[in-house]
Amino acid sequence: MYFDRFDICEAYAVYAWDWGNYVLWSRIQRMGFRARPTLSLATLTTNGRAIYDGIVSRTGTDAPF
Repeated sequence: MYFDRFDICEAYAVYAWDWGNYVLWSRIQRMGFRARPTLSLATLTTNGRAIYDGIVSRTGTDAPF
């Protein structure tokens, strides 16, 4: 995993959508991030997926599906 702002925003956006975390989603939007319509867990880059998995492990949640 490496630092890439775009991958980080995408990973947090997918996490926010998966878990219905609208507070997190609104923070991402205030930063100016606009997600592409096809964004999903399946379309994250390898780095984005590693970031997503890190978020899930830090929060102690399992995949919502």
